[in-house]
Amino acid sequence: MAAQGVDDWTERYRPDSLDLMEGNETQMRKIKQWLDRWTDGSPPKRGLLLSGPPGVGKTTLARAVAIEKGWTIIELNASADRNAASIRSAATQGSQHISLDSFVNGGGSQSKTLILLDEVDHLGGGFARVSDDRIESSLETSEDKVLKGDTGGKAELLNLLDNTKQPVIMTCNDPMRLWGKNRGWKRNRDRLLSKAEMVGFGRVGKVHLRRVAHRVLDSEGRDIDPGALESLIGDNPGDLRALVRDLQAICVIEEGHIDLEAVSSLTEVSTRDSQIDVFKAMRQVYKSGSGKEAGMVLMSSDKDPDDMLAWFAWNNQTVFDAKTLARISDAMCMADKALATKFFNRAFRSWYWGSVLTSQAAVSYQTRDPGSDPYIGYPDFLRRGSESWRTSTVVGQLSKEMGASKASIREDLWPSLLAIHEETLGANPEDFTVAKHLGLEAAGHLALHGIPRNRKKAARLIEMYESDLEQEIDEEIQTVEDSQPPVEDEGDSTQFSLDSF
Repeated sequence: MAAQGVDDWTERYRPDSLDLMEGNETQMRKIKQWLDRWTDGSPPKRGLLLSGPPGVGKTTLARAVAIEKGWTIIELNASADRNAASIRSAATQGSQHISLDSFVNGGGSQSKTLILLDEVDHLGGGFARVSDDRIESSLETSEDKVLKGDTGGKAELLNLLDNTKQPVIMTCNDPMRLWGKNRGWKRNRDRLLSKAEMVGFGRVGKVHLRRVAHRVLDSEGRDIDPGALESLIGDNPGDLRALVRDLQAICVIEEGHIDLEAVSSLTEVSTRDSQIDVFKAMRQVYKSGSGKEAGMVLMSSDKDPDDMLAWFAWNNQTVFDAKTLARISDAMCMADKALATKFFNRAFRSWYWGSVLTSQAAVSYQTRDPGSDPYIGYPDFLRRGSESWRTSTVVGQLSKEMGASKASIREDLWPSLLAIHEETLGANPEDFTVAKHLGLEAAGHLALHGIPRNRKKAARLIEMYESDLEQEIDEEIQTVEDSQPPVEDEGDSTQFSLDSF
């Protein structure tokens, strides 16, 4: 355990050995087997990908391993630049040998340098590799870095796993976000999992929450009523970090013994920040049979009503038969109309109705096979337009131009841009109006229409676009020149006159 002087209890009581980790016993055994293989050399897969919701101990486990085994740890988290150059400098190069600290402290062949890449699902971009020349130039340049943000980070992650001589542990909340949502996501997944073991963490159970609570309170010299503890963990979805924070908050507010009233006063002024992933949420809704229960599930899901409508529209086709689909189609259409009103009338409860109508429709009739878990698939149409070569070209530039986050552009503006540039809906690639208004280059116009630059018509469109821009510039220059008043020749006289005034 950490020193008592640490103010943040989540750090003070962070486990420093694997034996102190609670929950996910099966996963822990698999991880211990992977670590044991490093004693004899290295396992076939030298990386470990820990996935699961926040607060279940993924990052804690990696740090506990380093402390328990006396390994040096190199950590890159989501707040730092994690492009190809940054990962190569901090992780790939460090993975080739034991650290200087281990060497000085007498570490032998058993000593390791643990590479921890936290929240790798927040790595931006695709898996396209950046040339070694660009990476080396970025490493050698002290100013005006060649590589910025997360450029080439995922590709360098694969390179790290290929060449590392030290254990690599990665954590993520949403593996799908790491693979990417374009058509190549399965290939990306298989490429990474061929080099790394994936272990999925789940929420911990009540027994584990009790153990952690008693361990923390005993260390602080505090006691709690059994009923108060049950009330506290009953409101907890299996998040160890949230539990420790709740205990710290109660101990700050209340002195001495903790009773049920103290716990109730905390829950009245706090809101539990827990989310259910979309696949689990969809299964729970289809199996609930209760409109009220379905609504509560959707409120806790990690998708907003806009996204959930798309997921229901896609999965209803496999969950229900054709007759049922026809019956619930009116409700789905009404939900879509309700959500559309948010663009011009914020006072209307569009999100409420968009969520309620879809959930009520999903539980109004029996599924095709009520006795089994429904198969939930990722909506293919949501993958369209999410290719990295399209989004990186347009989203990044619009983010800078408008002073908005990339996530906001991608979620709020990008779908509308894709819709008005969809050729099946009547869009004309030779109409450059929107792209020019947004200040995009020819490559941005191609990205809006989903036309790769290696297509035959791409070269023709680029030539037309640039020619059109040049013509507009010439016209603007001519307009400015024509608007200038003629300059009269006043000779060399410096005499002030009424005309000149």
